[in-house]
Amino acid sequence: MKTRHMLFLAAGLTVALAATTALSAPRMARGDAMLPPTAAELGIAASHARQWDALRAEAVALRAVGRDDLRDGVGEFRALLDQPSPDLRAYSRESQRKVDAHMAEARALRDRQLDLYESLSPQDQAKVRRAMAERLDRFAAMRERLGRFLDARQ
Repeated sequence: MKTRHMLFLAAGLTVALAATTALSAPRMARGDAMLPPTAAELGIAASHARQWDALRAEAVALRAVGRDDLRDGVGEFRALLDQPSPDLRAYSRESQRKVDAHMAEARALRDRQLDLYESLSPQDQAKVRRAMAERLDRFAAMRERLGRFLDARQ
């Protein structure tokens, strides 16, 4: 039973990394539909455009690293399961370390994004909030479609 719990823990950590990646640095479904808009697309002031786009690029890069870590982690976990005496505890610790490191990077990025947001004019803040609301609506629609798909399979 202990091994079963470790398997679920390792799988859970893998899922957590995937979820964290998806939420911290978006762009999933249709190509670039889930990425935050560029400064030009938002129409924010030129004085903040370069910083906006730099933070956006960091978010894209962080997501790519998370995806790579997830892909590699799934492969490592699968190979580990083929061993007669796998060290699931060590895998769990390493998975948790990776998730924690990714979360720390995502929090630091989010703090810089919030700093930039707070420095924007009220008009530009409104543009950013509209873009965030649109993105949340797209996520909600995706979540709803996924829920319907999963319900239909049961």
